[in-house]
Amino acid sequence: MRDAHESAQLRPYLQELWSRRSYLWYVSANELRSRQITNVLGNLWHLLNPALTIGVYYVIFGLLLKTTRGVDNFILFLTIGLFLFQYTQSTTINGAKSIVNNAGLIKAIQFPKALLPITATVTETLASGSKVIVLIIVALLTQEPITWRWMMLPGVIALMFVFNLGAAMIAARMTTHFRDTTQILPFVFRLLLYASGVIFSVDAYTEDNPGVQALFTLNPMYCFVTLGRWCFMAGNLDVWLLVSATIWSFVLAIGGFFWFRAAEERYSRD
Repeated sequence: MRDAHESAQLRPYLQELWSRRSYLWYVSANELRSRQITNVLGNLWHLLNPALTIGVYYVIFGLLLKTTRGVDNFILFLTIGLFLFQYTQSTTINGAKSIVNNAGLIKAIQFPKALLPITATVTETLASGSKVIVLIIVALLTQEPITWRWMMLPGVIALMFVFNLGAAMIAARMTTHFRDTTQILPFVFRLLLYASGVIFSVDAYTEDNPGVQALFTLNPMYCFVTLGRWCFMAGNLDVWLLVSATIWSFVLAIGGFFWFRAAEERYSRD
């Protein structure tokens, strides 16, 4: 009986979310414009920001620290890794702020609170469009051959969108319990940066230890980054990476949604 009652409550909740989709797109697009409105170069920063970030990381890790071992086109390797990693990082961090930053709106208007972390996820997905342009430019400038695999990148991003949606909802609720979550998350992602093969080739450093390589398959960020690199760079597709990424995405999205929604009334009180 309880499951039937929860199912009956869930249906109108999802319907209300869907009915507000135009608001979601409007807020996401407006947020993206407002980020650059005070900059002299305006929307050009959407391209310059990822390009400068890639340049800094390339100088530090490619030229100074020499982490290019086992990678022929390191700058493209680095670009793909940073782009996909930062997509999840920015979505999770902004999702964590989505409830606490809109406390006044939540108390003034009745609406499904899941709309807020969803909006944060959509906003960061739209923002990633400029990074895709930079990624393609880097691939062309480094003379990476154009293949059918390039068209698989939207599929990887779509899978990441599902994963990021769950991460944003989990982070949003965690922040209502523990406000310092937003301060801790950057350190968590800094650790993940070095544990996900973003700035070095995992295969090159673990080629003599297949057990360690297998452990990386359990890291969703490593899976996404490696799948993204497969789209643009030579190599075979490891099916287990795709399986792991898919399982992580849907488990996190479904579990995150129900965990977030379980505290729906709490958000209006806090």
